[in-house]
Amino acid sequence: MRNQIDLLATVTVLGVLEQAYFALQVIYARRKYKISPPDTTGHPEFERIFRAQANCSEYFPIFISLLWVAGIFFHQGMAAACGLLYLYTRFKYFQGYTVATQGRLVPGWGRGLPKPTQGGWV
Repeated sequence: MRNQIDLLATVTVLGVLEQAYFALQVIYARRKYKISPPDTTGHPEFERIFRAQANCSEYFPIFISLLWVAGIFFHQGMAAACGLLYLYTRFKYFQGYTVATQGRLVPGWGRGLPKPTQGGWV
C-alpha cells in the first residue's frame, strides 16, 4: 500500500512546508513593519505579503484534495508531477505578488510582450 501513495505523501509534505514558509514570511513582515496581530493593514509591503499568503492558503485544501483523488483514482506519478508543478507556480506567484506593484500590473510585460503604451493591448 505504501508504494502506491509515497509520491503523493512527498508532494503533500512539500506543500505543507511551502505553506509554512509563506506563513513565516508574514511573521517576518509583521516584525519588520511593527504590525501586531490581528491587524492586516499597515505598510504596503506587509499587505502584499499578507495577501499573497492568504491567497495561497485559500487554495491549499483544494490542491491537496485534487492531488490525492487524482493520485488514487488515476495515476500517482502524473498527479505528483502536476502537484510539483503547482507548488512551483505557487512559489513563483508568491514571489511575484510580494514585489512592488509597478512591474506586476501589466500582464506579460517583461516577457517579450509590448508595453500597453506601445499598442500591445487596449
